[in-house]
Amino acid sequence: MSEFSESKVTRKAPKPIHRETNFNDDDFIKFRDLIRSKAGIFFSDRKRADLKTGVLKAFHYSGMKNLRQYFDLLQDEPSNSSVFKTLVSFLTIGETYFFRHFEVIERVILPQLTKAHQHDKTLRIWSAGCSTGEEPFTAAMVLYEILEDIESWKIQIIGTDINVNSLQYAKEGVYRPWSLRSISDYYKDKYFRKSEGLYYLDERIRNIVSFDYMNLMDDTYPSSGTMTKDLDLIFCRNVTIYFEADTTIKVVNKFYECLKEKGYLAVGHAEPSSLIYDRYLSEIYPDAVMYRKDSAAKKEQQYKTGIRIRRDIFKEYKVQAASGPVHHPMVPKLSMLQKQIDRLKVEPKKPTVVKKKEALAPVPDVQPRAAAEGAPSEDRRSEMTESQLFAAGIELFQQKDFNGAEKNFHEVVALNSRNGRALYMIAHIKANLDQIAEAKAYCFKAIDSDSLLLEAYYLLGLIFKEENAYDESIKMLKKVIYIDQNFAMGYYELAVNYFKMNDNVQGNKYLRQTDKLLAERLPDDRVGILDDMTVAELGMMIKMWSN
Repeated sequence: MSEFSESKVTRKAPKPIHRETNFNDDDFIKFRDLIRSKAGIFFSDRKRADLKTGVLKAFHYSGMKNLRQYFDLLQDEPSNSSVFKTLVSFLTIGETYFFRHFEVIERVILPQLTKAHQHDKTLRIWSAGCSTGEEPFTAAMVLYEILEDIESWKIQIIGTDINVNSLQYAKEGVYRPWSLRSISDYYKDKYFRKSEGLYYLDERIRNIVSFDYMNLMDDTYPSSGTMTKDLDLIFCRNVTIYFEADTTIKVVNKFYECLKEKGYLAVGHAEPSSLIYDRYLSEIYPDAVMYRKDSAAKKEQQYKTGIRIRRDIFKEYKVQAASGPVHHPMVPKLSMLQKQIDRLKVEPKKPTVVKKKEALAPVPDVQPRAAAEGAPSEDRRSEMTESQLFAAGIELFQQKDFNGAEKNFHEVVALNSRNGRALYMIAHIKANLDQIAEAKAYCFKAIDSDSLLLEAYYLLGLIFKEENAYDESIKMLKKVIYIDQNFAMGYYELAVNYFKMNDNVQGNKYLRQTDKLLAERLPDDRVGILDDMTVAELGMMIKMWSN
């Protein structure tokens, strides 16, 4: 048998029964709600014509006498019935092509995953909403290029879709030139055979990809039976744009359960949103955002405020005498700002009662380093000044020795109970360790000692946001931008809070202000207190919100 097989493409639909029919407002509402409940696909008023066209086409093939009878049939049938699948095939048109937005997957993600699985030589990939198959087949071709010993690997790639007609195309592996418009000549010549204007995919590629029907609204995943469990990579691109937000959140959270730790979710360019994908760790690339399931790293990032970006302040503090004041470039403005802060009446709040999120993997305790590695001996510690203890605490914190760092900061507080920065650093460590009530208490103590301590307000803003206490978060973040009117991350987090409250007017207002501040900075500059975010990366997040 040759390496390629040329199957005859036969896609004849039953001859329709031609009849005219009306489609009034009541019909639109009934069919819209039915399709939304069974398939998650939502047709807004401006897509009324699309819904009407698809329903009437499907109705003409149904054999029903009238539209009411057809609706009753659909209502009684399950979502995986042939009659409902036929309707969906007229409502969804999957337009895709090989190597569509695939550069990051090809050059970064798949090489990284294959390297991580050299020990077990297994890889599991799911293309959810695969349409006519170009996406999972692209992944298969890339793996053939990456893995010289691919025959010794156990690779599982599955493509699923709600459109049965698209799945039939995918299974045949026969494509028109338009589907290959972005593929290189190298891949085209190596993995396709052209005949009579069509391109036939190499059997080696077809054999490692399987296809099946799946409705993302059903409870068929994650499951070993549907090959949607313990996955390394999920594609779901340009699918959830047809869903409402609550449906998208449900689906995205189920994807999270399908993934292994360190597995990736790839979505379309129009889909990224920190609201939808907040369980994932975002990895921002020049032309894409990837979402990774990494419980430990997400937990560490959740309340991360990163002290290195404000190292200028700590450097000044370190060289001062223990009794000396901490100077800040904004000192000339402090009197005016102090009055504004005082009017805001900052008072410690009782812990917000919220439904606790599913627990993430705990951050492991880091054992203190030995004295020879930099931690001062007990005799040496007793001779250290307040500023020296603080500096040593910062160093230990940067080494992620949270226990040692916290001990230093407590000793600073023992010497000077009004040291706001040491109190804030204790709050920071408590937040990193998910001791949220204590983190908030120390933040308020820090503010009581220094009412212009930006970091403490900002950390409270992040904590309240994670607790869905958006009003409290906004209150804290507004104090942040009173203190530093050029603090871009403060405006950005305000925007996120407002978007979570469905206040798009205020959200876009603060987003525009963030963008304005970034325009004055270089792309590689680190912004605000989040020391893992550059101007370019934050700019991309703003662009995604705009989309």
